[in-house]
Amino acid sequence: MSEVQYDIMRCYDGVTRACKLIDGQLIDPSLPDLSKPVVKEVKKPKKVISIQERLQGKVEDMISAIEGKVDDFVDSNYKMKYDVYNHLLELGCKAAHARKMTPFYIDCYNELVDVYNKDDEYLIEAWSHLKPKESKLMMDLYGVIVDDLERIIKNATAQRKPRKKKTLSATRLVKTLKYQLEFSDLKLVSINSEKIIGANELWVYNTKYNKLGVYRAVNSNRGLSVKGSTIQHFDKEESVQKTVRKPQEVLNKLTKGSLKKHLNSMKTKDQQLTGRLNAQTILLGVY
Repeated sequence: MSEVQYDIMRCYDGVTRACKLIDGQLIDPSLPDLSKPVVKEVKKPKKVISIQERLQGKVEDMISAIEGKVDDFVDSNYKMKYDVYNHLLELGCKAAHARKMTPFYIDCYNELVDVYNKDDEYLIEAWSHLKPKESKLMMDLYGVIVDDLERIIKNATAQRKPRKKKTLSATRLVKTLKYQLEFSDLKLVSINSEKIIGANELWVYNTKYNKLGVYRAVNSNRGLSVKGSTIQHFDKEESVQKTVRKPQEVLNKLTKGSLKKHLNSMKTKDQQLTGRLNAQTILLGVY
């Protein structure tokens, strides 16, 4: 038998080692064996637990804890004091958990009601180990559990911060508002229409029919607003317009006091405002 010969070589894996020399050729032991199929390890994807599954798991844990207390109540010959509400809080019970647990405990309570009233033969047999007094005590306990679950839901709703109402920008609200920019006959120029949003009063003048009007907001905190070409949130009783006999005198001074004084002193009939503005409406001012 011929002696096996070796020689030094740098192998495929980067390591320099003594390798067998067979038929004048060095054999690299680090080369992959191509005669064997390469089996790739398939990694199983991690199971993603959804929020609902996580919530349900927590609910099941809470029910187990509560039922443990119910068993303790039975073992104490129905004399143990059980503070359900505080126990639920200790378990971390929130409104979402309480909503999921409530149907289960309503069913438990209703079963005991039927047993106590002897309304369901099947349930009477299932709970036959209970004396009438004991079934009443169990019914009361489940009633307390239901009440305290509903209390947690109600308290969470009471403490919840009101959702902040999104308000549209003034620029966007008045984007399609129609009004007259300028009326040279009386040297009148409309104010920036964005000032209407949130204002308590808007004074307007119709150049075609010579009418002076004022829109007064229903709520001083919210103020006036605009939708399309219509004024919103104005008091229909307090908002009026009158025909102006001498517009040059009336509109000579555009202050709130002056406009109010002239409007009150006019002998013409009060007319209701519709809220609609048009291309003949000058925006005199807001206050």
